Amino acid sequence: MYKVPVKYKKQIAQELKTFVPLINSLMARGKSSSEEDARILLNDILHSVLGYNKFNELKTEMRDKNNRFDYGVRLVDGPFKNKADKLDFIIEAKACHIELNQMVIDQTLPYCISTGVDYFFLTNAVKWQMFKVSRQGKIPTAIKIHEVVFNTGVDYEELAEEFYLFSRWSYLNNDWKHVAEVTKATKVEDIVAVMLSDRIVKAISKELSSEHEVRVDEESVYEILEKTILKNWSGEFNKKLLKRLNEKSLRKEVSKQELSPSEAILVNKEDIVAEQVVIVPDSVKEVA
Repeated sequence: MYKVPVKYKKQIAQELKTFVPLINSLMARGKSSSEEDARILLNDILHSVLGYNKFNELKTEMRDKNNRFDYGVRLVDGPFKNKADKLDFIIEAKACHIELNQMVIDQTLPYCISTGVDYFFLTNAVKWQMFKVSRQGKIPTAIKIHEVVFNTGVDYEELAEEFYLFSRWSYLNNDWKHVAEVTKATKVEDIVAVMLSDRIVKAISKELSSEHEVRVDEESVYEILEKTILKNWSGEFNKKLLKRLNEKSLRKEVSKQELSPSEAILVNKEDIVAEQVVIVPDSVKEVA
């Protein structure tokens, strides 16, 4: 989904060897550790691991009207460098034993709305979550686009790849925007709608009929998809998207009927090529 430059991967992995034991030690203290303990460690992680300048890019204990949030981040060479009052994003920190749940999200989202930022982190030092603020619709929402959890026995190279997305370099490279767009485009309810669409059901029917040399009707394929493979999602798929996809397929079929025989052959060949591969995402496989 995003590419991690080798030099940053090595740098982050090396720094994590210092900080992961400290995170584990903090976690072992349980409820005796405080939010302040997490923030002391967080300051150094943001600076040494993720590349933010803790002296002039991390503004702590910020207030906006009646709201107070832990960190307002404004990069000296970021996209808003010429706007003195504009933040790049917000970070809300909690003690390591505090769960990062919906209550914490609901606490942080108003800060983002009032300051006009599009992204925020939640972290208790052990778990890190990144969110994109969506202002579509009447009520703004927060969409989680990335998460990293520090565990014992970690692979530092692998962890560095995952943790890189939280870095200063990743933000400036517009990786956050790309990941947010991919997350939006691959919502499970949309993937399920695509898999139940007439075009995909028809493609599966054709492939199975050819492979087994027996006619497999589209109704049977749809029923298996909906009631067996996708049973946990069949009531939650994006019905509006499914309707649009099926209307699009219908318009295409009508258009083909209006073509000359030679033109129709060319269009059918294109359809065959397009239907050769039906990709089932991992997230949907796990449901099955």
